[in-house]
Amino acid sequence: MRIGYPCTKSCFVGLAGIALVLLTIFIAVPVSAAVAVDARTATNTTVTTTPSATIVQPSVSATVSSATPAVGTPVTISGIATGGNLSAGVQIWIFAGNYVNVSVVPVRSNGTFSNTYPTTGFPPATYYVFVQSPGNDGVFNMDLQSSGVYSGDVVNTQTGALLFNFTGAGSVQDAAASKALSDAINLQAFDAVYTNLTFQLVAQGTTPTERIPASPVSTTVARTQLPATTQSPLSTATILAGLCIAGLAATWFVRR
Repeated sequence: MRIGYPCTKSCFVGLAGIALVLLTIFIAVPVSAAVAVDARTATNTTVTTTPSATIVQPSVSATVSSATPAVGTPVTISGIATGGNLSAGVQIWIFAGNYVNVSVVPVRSNGTFSNTYPTTGFPPATYYVFVQSPGNDGVFNMDLQSSGVYSGDVVNTQTGALLFNFTGAGSVQDAAASKALSDAINLQAFDAVYTNLTFQLVAQGTTPTERIPASPVSTTVARTQLPATTQSPLSTATILAGLCIAGLAATWFVRR
């Protein structure tokens, strides 16, 4: 005589369902959680971990000494650059209309930088400032074309390709030029970071009349990295095999 309880079809279906649920739980559990469980259950085991190095992402910020200086008043652009390779310093662009000045300014050991520009004889206008800080390669990825006669051409320093120009046919100026410099870094995957701002140079004894407001402070930081994704502790092949076995078992027991 056999002792036990008969298992009906519904019973086997339930067991198969439980198996599927357990597989689903294993799929959802990230690797970090599985490792944590192993650490809690292990005995007499010494785990040695090495702290990972902290990577400082490049960033740069800048200010202008006055948002509305009068013609003849020196203007100082100063700021802080961190991360990346700053051995070459930062590159400061100042432009309005077809005028453009590009200066390489050294970065001090504490990350600060500054440069003063005379404004005597300059026409009143809204002047745009673009501060370019190199990434880990320490290279300025774009610059004015330096060979031959000045043309206002902005080129990719690594390939020599023309990005845009400040003068001549098809030139862009002012806000459009500031956007073109930003796009050159963002769209061409340069590892540099940048910040841009403006100041309004006014005639002596007058008040600002430009409709574009001056921006005395600006900060741009490096793009943030997406967090690392977690994976199931089971391989894809193991998961598929388990699902197939559970499905076949459920089908076989139901037919019985």
